[in-house]
Amino acid sequence: MSDSPRGFLRSARGSLSVEAAYVLPVIIAAAMMFMELANIGLTINMGASALERAVQQFRQDGVAGLQEGGAMESLLRQRMVAASHNYLDDENIATVEVERFASLDAMGGGSADEEATSTALTNVPAWRIEVDVRKDFITPLPRLLGVDSGAFRYRYQQVLAYLPQRTEAGSQ
Repeated sequence: MSDSPRGFLRSARGSLSVEAAYVLPVIIAAAMMFMELANIGLTINMGASALERAVQQFRQDGVAGLQEGGAMESLLRQRMVAASHNYLDDENIATVEVERFASLDAMGGGSADEEATSTALTNVPAWRIEVDVRKDFITPLPRLLGVDSGAFRYRYQQVLAYLPQRTEAGSQ
């Protein structure tokens, strides 16, 4: 009779070990998934905030302070790195594309025969900014799940345009 409680304890310890062997990998995978989702969310938010701050700096520079092509792209890249508090570095910003348009109307594909728009609106330049951010995964879980790349990408788009100020005579 004294052997039956010992046998029960050995059986309970053995089943607990087997259950832990099944449950522990699931708990670890869930923790890694949570960390990856947090990393992705933080990267998306930091990238959006950094791009918005960089574009604000261009707005403060004014139309005369804006350059063309590569100079504007490299300055935007530098400003995004600085505005992200070094969370994103130059390697994380995969591509920066800046496309200049003569006006907001030209960007939107509007027709030139619209008489309702004033000539002041057609002389205001506009830029379409597209930035791709690439950030490495922080855990090996995506590779275990068969994701092709070791990083994820996110694309941001922003429009930079200057609308002319209304004068008091024009608004009446």
